Amino acid sequence: MSWFFAYSTVPVLRVTGSDAQTYLQSQCTADLRRPGPQEVLWLNRKGRILAQTTLFPEADGSWLVTCTHLTSPALQELVLANVIADDVEVSDETVAWQCGILWGQPSAPAVAGIKLCATPRWGVSAWEVLAPLGWVMPWTQAKVSELAAMRIQHGVPQVPMDAGAQDFPQEAGLDALVSYTKGCYLGQEVMARIHAMGSLRRVLRRIQAEGVLQAGTPLIQGDKTVGEVRSVFGQQGLAMVSVACAEGTVLTATGGPVTLGVAARYELLG
Repeated sequence: MSWFFAYSTVPVLRVTGSDAQTYLQSQCTADLRRPGPQEVLWLNRKGRILAQTTLFPEADGSWLVTCTHLTSPALQELVLANVIADDVEVSDETVAWQCGILWGQPSAPAVAGIKLCATPRWGVSAWEVLAPLGWVMPWTQAKVSELAAMRIQHGVPQVPMDAGAQDFPQEAGLDALVSYTKGCYLGQEVMARIHAMGSLRRVLRRIQAEGVLQAGTPLIQGDKTVGEVRSVFGQQGLAMVSVACAEGTVLTATGGPVTLGVAARYELLG
């Protein structure tokens, strides 16, 4: 088996200051007391998804933050949104790093001088890579688009395509990124209530269509709209639908019948 590496253009911010970890712990869904880099969600006070980022802890107490779907200014605004009297500063280090996704084998490579974070976001064993500018990648160069089919086939949700500002993490199968034991953080009360009561009205499911799928297409049952297509690859996709629509339900879309599959899941690696 070969290693494949796809370059990606993502912002890289460094969060510094004596309150850096305490502040980040109060803003994101993951417990940053765990060692190593982590993928995390950022929620609003109503528990809806604002962003998904990766946090890399540094030996000096600072943190590197990357995000695949926000620009550098937008990511900086997100990180600093609730700084009041905290000793926290953010600097843009995007130009100092080259970033990408590595996949092709089941275990992480033993390579010095780079940062790796295991990510299940593509449905295969993969790692987000941060390497200093000028570091020569020793792997076969590929394209992230080559992973798109595998992600859909495995029913792996991504932010913001499948889950965004109108969605709870649990609706999209992203609850593996939510800590229910770390204590207070933005959106934590809503997360705790959902965890205790399980009161969800929608769920993200895999779908199979007989015709062409398009993102944003409404899904109809009888004379009622019960869902919406989110991500697509060919005749497969992911759709947010009513929890009343079970696996195997056939819904109507403009391109033809659509059959619901199992719920989407984001399963952390390791």
